[in-house]
Amino acid sequence: MPKLGYLNHLKLSGFRSIKEMDLPLGRLNVLIGPNGAGKSNFINFFRFMNKLLQKDLQLYVAEQGGADAILHFGRKQTPALEASLQFEPNAYDCALVPTNDGRLVFKAEKCRFNAERIEYHGGTKAVKLASPGAEESGLPSPNTKSIPGHVARYIEDWKVYHFHDTSQSAPVKQPCNIADAGRLREQGENLAAFLYHIKEYEPESYGRIVSTIQRAAPFFHDFILERDLHNERQIRLRWKHKGNDAYFDAHSLSDGTLRFICLTTLLLQPRLPSVILLDEPELGLHPYAIQLLGSMLRSASESTQIIASTQSVTLANEFEPENVIVVEHRDNNSQFRRLDPKAFESWLEDYRLGDLWEKNLLGGTP
Repeated sequence: MPKLGYLNHLKLSGFRSIKEMDLPLGRLNVLIGPNGAGKSNFINFFRFMNKLLQKDLQLYVAEQGGADAILHFGRKQTPALEASLQFEPNAYDCALVPTNDGRLVFKAEKCRFNAERIEYHGGTKAVKLASPGAEESGLPSPNTKSIPGHVARYIEDWKVYHFHDTSQSAPVKQPCNIADAGRLREQGENLAAFLYHIKEYEPESYGRIVSTIQRAAPFFHDFILERDLHNERQIRLRWKHKGNDAYFDAHSLSDGTLRFICLTTLLLQPRLPSVILLDEPELGLHPYAIQLLGSMLRSASESTQIIASTQSVTLANEFEPENVIVVEHRDNNSQFRRLDPKAFESWLEDYRLGDLWEKNLLGGTP
């Protein structure tokens, strides 16, 4: 894994079900555990950081129900939310406290550059950001001209994806602006435009996406990526069935197929975000499609950092012990534990990792 820019350590306290956490991270991080253990809260912290960077902290806090809904068991038990993130050679630290009217404001915020981490001279340089009492972060717009700018650029590229909505009104099924192709959006809202751009400028990547979809959906022939006849600025997701000249749109795809298309496009795109976060991506997928998903996650982790949660034994079977983080809820607190690969060497001669999880040898069960 390239050293620069990857999140290799996260300390977090006072965030929802997470009372205290000190967790090293690698290229591929798969969270396993029962319902209510705290996997989704861990991933939602990255959404929290996205909102903080976008200067939408107060709106996010209000939408979540106020400070007490975010702090671990409210302000009576948790006086502050604190986070420390290390992504070499930079780091970011913040502490937020509740106000009487339910907001979260900054007690402290800073970022650091650790020169010795990359064998530079100059020691550690710290930059203070938001002043005490500030409602929004002091991080600047993402750039590469300053320490805070570097930090903001890293955080901006952490993308939390959630392709669960496949209803008739789902964003992925609606027309989108054909120019909206910079990054695949959180719910696949711009999937058609994103695929159009890849087909035009990265045909090899597009071919891999199509051929992988065909492995899970043999009836699928190709996408029909054309501008809308009545509005050239828009495009919608359409596709062609094998052995049939008719065109179909996203409404004709099964929920599982549509989710698999979104996941395949995300993980096989030519320029991946620096961190991809997925909450239970296996939802609604056939076991064979889940195996393909596991293979894509492993492959993508060679070029980016993956953090994913799952409750699927089939998906867990696709990984090694060093990839797995066990999440359990004990003493009213989400606890995170990385597996020790050596502890399972003899077991893995006869079983796969998901099988050991199912046998309750890893933990992470109700």
